[in-house]
Amino acid sequence: MNELPEIERFLRGLPGFDALDESQLGVAARAVKVAYYPKDNDVLVIGRANSELHIVRSGAVELRDEDDELVIRAAEGECFGFPSLMNSAPVRNHSKTIEDTLIYHLAGDTFAELRRKSSDFDTHFVRALSDRLAQQPQTPSLRGVSGQTVGELVNRPPVTIDVGASIRETATSMVNNRVSSMLITDGGQMVGIVTDRDIRSRVVAANRSVDDNIAEIMTDSPIRLDADAHAYEAALLMMQSNIHHLPITRDDTLIGMVSRSDFMRLETEHPLYLVSDLGKQTSAAGLVAVCERLPGLIAGQIESDASGEQLGKFITTITDTVTRQLIRIAETELGPPPCDYAWVALGSQGRHEQSAKSDQDNALVLEDSAGDAEREYFGRLATIVNDGLDACGYVYCPGDIMAKNPEWCQPLSRWREYFRRWITIPEEKALMHSNIFFDLRAVHGNARLVDALKDDIRSTARENTIFLALMAKNAMNFQPPLGFFRQFVLERSGEHKNTLDLKLHGIMPIVEIARIRCLAAGELRVGTRNRLNAAARAGEITSADAANLIDALDYIEKLRLEHQSRQMHDGLAPDNHLSPDELSPLARQNLKAAFSQVRVSQSAMLNRFHIT
Repeated sequence: MNELPEIERFLRGLPGFDALDESQLGVAARAVKVAYYPKDNDVLVIGRANSELHIVRSGAVELRDEDDELVIRAAEGECFGFPSLMNSAPVRNHSKTIEDTLIYHLAGDTFAELRRKSSDFDTHFVRALSDRLAQQPQTPSLRGVSGQTVGELVNRPPVTIDVGASIRETATSMVNNRVSSMLITDGGQMVGIVTDRDIRSRVVAANRSVDDNIAEIMTDSPIRLDADAHAYEAALLMMQSNIHHLPITRDDTLIGMVSRSDFMRLETEHPLYLVSDLGKQTSAAGLVAVCERLPGLIAGQIESDASGEQLGKFITTITDTVTRQLIRIAETELGPPPCDYAWVALGSQGRHEQSAKSDQDNALVLEDSAGDAEREYFGRLATIVNDGLDACGYVYCPGDIMAKNPEWCQPLSRWREYFRRWITIPEEKALMHSNIFFDLRAVHGNARLVDALKDDIRSTARENTIFLALMAKNAMNFQPPLGFFRQFVLERSGEHKNTLDLKLHGIMPIVEIARIRCLAAGELRVGTRNRLNAAARAGEITSADAANLIDALDYIEKLRLEHQSRQMHDGLAPDNHLSPDELSPLARQNLKAAFSQVRVSQSAMLNRFHIT
């Protein structure tokens, strides 16, 4: 075929294809069919199957969605059709030539083979897929990837090798096990990871002996994730950390590995790829502009029957991303941080349970070497971040619990003093702080600082039953709004007269029960559902009580989401105040049952701590 050399030359100059070796390029060129399309001709049609990657050789193609909204234009050297090809899904966008066009059609089987054989080629199209998803204007529901835990995606036991092995032995094992990465263990504990790319760049390119020890080229202490985390959390973590392989653990035991492409291929379109646009911003103003899309995405999720847990994870992940990007912007402006630190999320963000209406609660933990100069630096950094979050829609905390408040920007030793005083001398202020500060989670920086603080809190709180009892008594300030004969108790006056505050009197009582019971069990978990399950496993509450409370939480959150969806649809700011008139008789009955369950669990908690 005389055109083969020309096809190879053209492909060699394209992103992704430039990662293929000569033999792989030859395979690609031989699998190409050349086709000419006059202007205004269809290439792909919505709803039909697609079995090829389409590469524009000359001319241009326009892709439009089912509402005839422009998605992208593909010109010379650009590819289209890969989202449907990679996901084995029907075509989502209609493509039509907008001028006379020559297209190279690469067979789908060959495309898949090249992705298997070249991780760089595969990575290019995985990233292209995520970028394409971020451009989509639709607001689909949290299905597919979001409905699964990352543990469900692990499809084989972990492939490991001892830290004493050589590079040659490791590479041989990778070939024999048909894996592109290898976990390195020492005494059964994971200590590192090695990938195909490491062997190419750190061994072959560096002319290193394959008889050297694998520890010399491995990446130490790789990022890992618990199996109970949602799959989309893992996808975002891998994108943000620029890693392609993620070890998965359950109860600190390694259970397997997943790769970035596993997540990208699960969902062809997903609003979580808003994070791609957030990650490209270099100014607070840029982040503000991207965040303007968030209310529409949230409304779309609610209308698509996303659960309260899914939506809370979704909103919190976006908040985390905005926070990290603001921190990077601040560090670019102020210079590198003078010492180790951790930016800490508190309250609902710390629990991964933010809603469409959330303010900000955060703090800074500094290493103990931090002095006045370091604290001045972090005060300026925190001001940039807190002000940026407010501009992005995460309003200032009414109680000033924010990192820019010097009281909440302290070295680790001072934080330890705070918590010990709150726990051992429980006064009203301490109990108020416990509602927010016990929901701490590291968002950015050195997480070990927060882990050390949590270890302190865990042991101190469990040993202080008086503090737990006072927390339980204080939690009774959040009572379900039920009166005699199971009638709703409505707000009596003000802007929200004749409504139920679903957050204050429905969700918060469950949050409080979960926090106290989990602390009593010697645990410091993140998330209300995780806390209830951990308390049940420890025997602090019964499994039935935990399950009933989770069901009640799910139902109350569902009603709140539906209420907020109606408000946003009407152009109103979302709130937590629901009128019973919005509910059907059956929904009202179910809500009363949920509130009743909370009351039962509160009574059991009071009995547990001998409170009358």
